[in-house]
Amino acid sequence: MPAAADILETPDTQAWFERYHLGWETRDPKLIASLHSADTVFHVHDGSEPVVGRDELLSHCAGLFEQYDFSLERGRLLCGSDFWVFEWQMVMNFTGTDGVPFTATCEMLDVVTLNEAGEVVRKDVFVNGAQQQAAFMRAGISL
Repeated sequence: MPAAADILETPDTQAWFERYHLGWETRDPKLIASLHSADTVFHVHDGSEPVVGRDELLSHCAGLFEQYDFSLERGRLLCGSDFWVFEWQMVMNFTGTDGVPFTATCEMLDVVTLNEAGEVVRKDVFVNGAQQQAAFMRAGISL
């Protein structure tokens, strides 16, 4: 948990963030998707296409959780009345091409916009590409 000095918050947005983050911590695609608008856009800026729509997001998240063993380490959180920006590290567990298990970290940044109902209408995830590429190459995963 970040230090109080690392959190600038608007109370309602902070509560939405905590509920949303719980979905990622518990790897619950239904909870995550339920907090997005029907026409949501979820875009991981790693060269992949954006995911559009709640149903597509549910399927996308379920696939991520099946394919990758990862957790999140919290960093700084900045909240406004209808957005949050969240710095975090993805901690990924892989098996290297040499058969030896290893853990890799990748710096991430989420920019999330909310509608008046508090639903996520857009989430942009920015990835430290060099860290991601190094981990995936070591694990023999092509991007």
